[in-house]
Amino acid sequence: MTEPNSNGSAASLSALNIATGVGVQVTERLAVGAQAYVTYSVLDGPFSGISAATPAYGIRGLFGTTYEATDHTTLGGYWMTAQSLQFDDAILLQIGAGPPVFSVSQDINLDLPETFGIGIANDSLMDGRLLLASDILYKRYSDTDFFGAIWDDQFILQTGLQYKLTRKIRLRLGYAFAENIMKDNPTSSAGGIVPPGVIADAMHYLQSQFPAINEHRISGGVGVRDFFPGVDLNLNAGGMLDAQDYFGVAGSGSGASVEPYWVALGMTWRFGRGACERLPIPDQWCEHSDVGLGLR
Repeated sequence: MTEPNSNGSAASLSALNIATGVGVQVTERLAVGAQAYVTYSVLDGPFSGISAATPAYGIRGLFGTTYEATDHTTLGGYWMTAQSLQFDDAILLQIGAGPPVFSVSQDINLDLPETFGIGIANDSLMDGRLLLASDILYKRYSDTDFFGAIWDDQFILQTGLQYKLTRKIRLRLGYAFAENIMKDNPTSSAGGIVPPGVIADAMHYLQSQFPAINEHRISGGVGVRDFFPGVDLNLNAGGMLDAQDYFGVAGSGSGASVEPYWVALGMTWRFGRGACERLPIPDQWCEHSDVGLGLR
């Protein structure tokens, strides 16, 4: 939606994550693992003024564990740290009317939230062909720069199933419910920036640029083991059901209507299987020695 006081402002945030991880089988039923993420992110906007696409770098970690409660039921949990991104000299805000007077350049601080997750999975149905899994996530947006100004903390419920159609092919279906986390009364600044003009209107317009309002999400996919010798292929697609919301007082606020979709492709190389099984690698490494690459 176009607002009369927006001055044509827009916003985009993109991120490239490079991850590396390690896992250890502590006992026959207990495993622990950790991952480290290095992120390259680019922010364009979102405040009215003179701005350009500005890069930033950040790191975050993930620590998790799984426990096989029975031969068919697995419990799991993880903690992902918050990630801080600082976009240096990202904007020059417009100050004053008439011929605009520009302030010195200002940085924008933006965080991704600390996240907690627990889950359960079971593969006892249909002779082990059907896998059911559910997760509950909690994202602490209230403690973050930028998003904490416009979003509340969020609970997410995810559930899905996987069916082994053949020895090689897996079919997948998922559903997630994520709370609408838009604040009724956003704070007066975001990411260290106090927008010029009427602050309440500016912050409501900022909410319309980052509307976390879609509660219902569905996805489906297919996985093929040994698509090439030793290589697994996974493809999925999904979307969020259309949602609309309005921020601020009718007539002076901002609105948003969101209906996004996505496609993801991933490939996993399994050392010690397929074309690689001739290598002098102990067999017990095979199931736990995977290298993956994904594009989303």
